[in-house]
Amino acid sequence: MQRLGDARRFAGDASAVVRSDERMILLFLLLLSVVALAVFLHYTVSLLDGLPEVIPPEPPRPGSP
Repeated sequence: MQRLGDARRFAGDASAVVRSDERMILLFLLLLSVVALAVFLHYTVSLLDGLPEVIPPEPPRPGSP
C-alpha cells in the first residue's frame, strides 16, 4: 500500500515540475517578444530619422535663390 501512495506523491510532484517549466517557457517567450519589439522600434525610429524631410521647415522666401 505504501508503494501506491509513494507513486501518487511522485506523480503529483512531477506534474508540479512540468507546470513550473511551462511558466518559465512562457516567461522566456514573453521576454523574447519584448526584446524583439524594442529592437524593431529602435531600428524603425532610426530609419525614419534618416529619411529626408518631405515638407521643408520654412517656406521659401520670395526673391531668394
